[in-house]
Amino acid sequence: MRFILTLENNTPQRVPINYQYPLSAWIYKTFAAADGEFANWLHEHGYAFNGNRKFKLFTFSNLMLRGSQFENKPLPSLVVPPGKHQLLLSFFIDDTAQHFIRGLFNSRELIIADRVQRAQFLVSSVESLAIPRFTGTAKFRLLSPLVLSEGKMDDGKLRAQYLSPEDAQYSDALRANLLRKYLAAHQHRVVTIENSEDVQYHFADLPFDPNNWELKLLSEPRSKLQTVKAGTSEQSKVRGFVYKFQLSAPPELMAFGYQAGYGEKCSLGFGCAGI
Repeated sequence: MRFILTLENNTPQRVPINYQYPLSAWIYKTFAAADGEFANWLHEHGYAFNGNRKFKLFTFSNLMLRGSQFENKPLPSLVVPPGKHQLLLSFFIDDTAQHFIRGLFNSRELIIADRVQRAQFLVSSVESLAIPRFTGTAKFRLLSPLVLSEGKMDDGKLRAQYLSPEDAQYSDALRANLLRKYLAAHQHRVVTIENSEDVQYHFADLPFDPNNWELKLLSEPRSKLQTVKAGTSEQSKVRGFVYKFQLSAPPELMAFGYQAGYGEKCSLGFGCAGI
């Protein structure tokens, strides 16, 4: 389920350059305003894969701010002139929630702020978008950076090493991440198989072949470094990549990634793809 939000501002606004985290927080708060129990569950639990890792199955695009200009002082920000702008929200959620979500976001005030800067918009309209009918192959363009990582030991600590689309293991890592989220959402039976080298997961009742997968880059990947929780003690850096790609995969899996997001940290506004 996808929605285009039209955002309006009557006066110039300064949007913090690292707006992904406060924008994600606004989405949670919007849900909480209508149904606090659902928002708390989404934030604390999400969907579990094999009783372990949790996923929140939504994503959103970069802000589409017409006429915005980057300024580095007093702090890095996007200066947005008065006008109409857009934001795409994408959820893997039952279609019956469509009217509920439209009403929830329509006419709501959007505030994006850090410790110093504050931007304010009005959501003047919410338009629902049809989900395409996917077949075996589709072409995509990323509307926000796609993040993938693998854990590496560094000075005795496990740290995230972010993968480039040009790394040999990237395609397999993207498939594995998408499968874990799909399984969590659909509650498929997972059998753990341990051997001397690794732990493998046997997907006992998938309606498709998970090995049917081929990723092709259609453009040169552009690296994007984002700061999450900027200016706080919990600040961290996240690296993602923006590019165009062609994917051959089971239609169910492509449709799922299109709605829930591709890669990691999708609920922070990463991995949103368009066609």
